[in-house]
Amino acid sequence: MIRSLIVATTLVHSVNAATVGSDHVEVVMGHKIPDTDAICAAIGYAWELEQRGTPAKAYRLGELNPETEYVMKALDLETPPLYGDSIASGTAVSIVDTNNPDELPEGIHKAGVHSIVDHHKLSGLTSTAPLELDVRPLCSAGSILYSRAKAAGLTVPPKIAGCLLSTILSDSLEFRSPTTTELDKVHAAELAEIAGIDLHAHAEAMLDAKAQIAHLSPAAIVMMDSKVFKIGGKKLRISVVETTKPDYALGQKPALIEAQRAMVKEQSLDDVLLFVVDILQTKAIFVSSSDSGAALVERAWGVPLAADGTATLPGVLSRKKQIIPKLEEGAAKNGAGAQGGAADAEGAGGSSFPALIFLVLIGGGLFRLTSKPAAAPKAASKGK
Repeated sequence: MIRSLIVATTLVHSVNAATVGSDHVEVVMGHKIPDTDAICAAIGYAWELEQRGTPAKAYRLGELNPETEYVMKALDLETPPLYGDSIASGTAVSIVDTNNPDELPEGIHKAGVHSIVDHHKLSGLTSTAPLELDVRPLCSAGSILYSRAKAAGLTVPPKIAGCLLSTILSDSLEFRSPTTTELDKVHAAELAEIAGIDLHAHAEAMLDAKAQIAHLSPAAIVMMDSKVFKIGGKKLRISVVETTKPDYALGQKPALIEAQRAMVKEQSLDDVLLFVVDILQTKAIFVSSSDSGAALVERAWGVPLAADGTATLPGVLSRKKQIIPKLEEGAAKNGAGAQGGAADAEGAGGSSFPALIFLVLIGGGLFRLTSKPAAAPKAASKGK
């Protein structure tokens, strides 16, 4: 099967010449509404840059979720300081766990982006100069960072190993998610040994912490793990609540629905779609807050909503690999695929072959080129 191809530049041993010997400190950050990968990968990449001779400091773009709070305490790690809403022109910055400008501070296009380490599809970020880009289909940015450390011959200290291990366990839901690769499992075992951590016990404690949402408001629950996407020409906030105790969230369903509807107005969205992911039962429960969102989910998965406004989606655990692609397919089925930009165009082709994605550096800018799948052959006319 032909898979999506990302052509990326990986320069593990090199350092941007402009940063060597300078007095600046590289700002390292993940995405807004940070999860464990965004925080721990930032810490891990700041460590790598320091080993390569570039002074660096990790920052966060939001408050920690319960799981990440547990990881920071369990590993005795200092929580990165909070960065502002905007970034000054020319600021030296390295990015982990995203390449989407909407998930980064205002002004990121004019910052001096040194490098990106990510495991998501390309999402439109441009740069003022050539940069290092390392994008791989591993389950977490932290897993990529461990690959880089091994390739560069760096000795990973135990706390950094625990940090990178946590990114893998979090994003893979302890290897349950379809985003998990065999290499991620190897990395996790090696990192657990370096960190002196019982892998399964640490994963169980992380999942338990992730489920502790009783202290959160309905709006905070919806926003706990949430990203905005343009699908079918509409601006959608896609929220997931990954939990081993789904009843904690589903028991607040009326309040969660009201929170979603309020966000549509407050954030100028077309819809908010909430999926409660039952990790242990390997399924997602969609909680509808609008007729349009319900219709999109019904088209995408071919299942009707129950009388209580929910839809159970067996086997669905990953927003990146399962939920977003299916929603794009559902939008395309409604004839909206051509309206939604590159993301919709990739999901609307008539071929079973996915689009090919290429990265090029032209005139100091970062550009995404998408090769559309070939259209399905037309049926032969009668009598021919």
